[in-house]
Amino acid sequence: MKPAPNLLILILAGLLVACASGVDNSEPPAALTKIEDKLPLVLNWKLDTQAAVNAASYRLQPLQLGDRIYSIDTRGSIVCVDASYGARLWRYETRLAAIAGLGGGGNRLVVTSRDGDIAAYELSEKGLKALWKIRIDSEIRAVPVLDRDQVFVRSVDGKLRSLALSDGSQQWLVSRRVPVLSLTGNSEPLVDGQLVFAGFDDGKLIAYDRANGEVRWESTISIPTGRSEVERLVDLDGRFVLRNGIIYVASFQGRLAAVQAVSGDLLWSRQFSSYQSIAIDDDALYLSADNSDLWSIDRRTGSAFWKQDVLHARKITAPAIVGDGVVVADLDGYLHWFNRSDGKLAGRIRIGEARSYVQPVAREGSVVTLDKYGQLASVSLRQ
Repeated sequence: MKPAPNLLILILAGLLVACASGVDNSEPPAALTKIEDKLPLVLNWKLDTQAAVNAASYRLQPLQLGDRIYSIDTRGSIVCVDASYGARLWRYETRLAAIAGLGGGGNRLVVTSRDGDIAAYELSEKGLKALWKIRIDSEIRAVPVLDRDQVFVRSVDGKLRSLALSDGSQQWLVSRRVPVLSLTGNSEPLVDGQLVFAGFDDGKLIAYDRANGEVRWESTISIPTGRSEVERLVDLDGRFVLRNGIIYVASFQGRLAAVQAVSGDLLWSRQFSSYQSIAIDDDALYLSADNSDLWSIDRRTGSAFWKQDVLHARKITAPAIVGDGVVVADLDGYLHWFNRSDGKLAGRIRIGEARSYVQPVAREGSVVTLDKYGQLASVSLRQ
């Protein structure tokens, strides 16, 4: 991408998602309301990972593998944490300028950086062993995806790569044109069987053959409209999900849609604007809209089960499902617990004073959050 568009992207990102820039012209956040019959939430543990803080730290989603949680900061420092007790087990310095969370699976971790680095490591009880590292000519703002013997990496220049997990060698590369203006960040690829699904900044969802990168189908989720470049933003930036052969995907200033994974046929779509990841259960999709209203959507028809605006403009995270609850964190360090059935706000606990940007991680009836200062915390209902 040329320097000028990159500059515009960074400026827009600061305005739209308040990426720690200190500049915010959006409407004031809703005041917190009193909760009747408040659920007893308890802070299980809290750990300072000593993460670096800068404008890129907001996408550093923690990774859960088994009973361990792995967190990386913008200096490339990886911390391994016992998920049950919050004890820090080890720290490893990659010295890579990470701006996306870790990819992982089995005994492998993959780290990416704003400089285009992609590096793989072998996990052990005591730390990491470096396996390989390559560099591409673009920033990487999406979590890399490991599936079997492949690593799929989406970069901001509109390219999707398949790399061999064994040595990092490139197996195939596909590319899409990037609009003049787009949000900062990209959705991570989704792998299912022989297909790899990727969302792009022009509102397209595309299925590729994982063996050779050939296009199997292409589906338009949202069509850019409006006169200005800002009005024409329709990025597919949040993590989309798959259930029973159907992909659910949302776009910024565009639509929420259900798409057949095997064919790309559109089952339903509705007007919706979100750059956040989707949570799903057997009946519903749970989404944070770009104005911080929380929604429950019937995944079969696209109609709304409920909408909750009590946290309007509080810059909430993507939701996580924990038991019978839906959980989000907000700009002031609060964690909010909603009933999945009716959207009623049922509980609240303050973990700190800093904003959380990333989707909470659900684990065995508890939820783990990470704020912009690197504070990891575990919360659950008191038994």
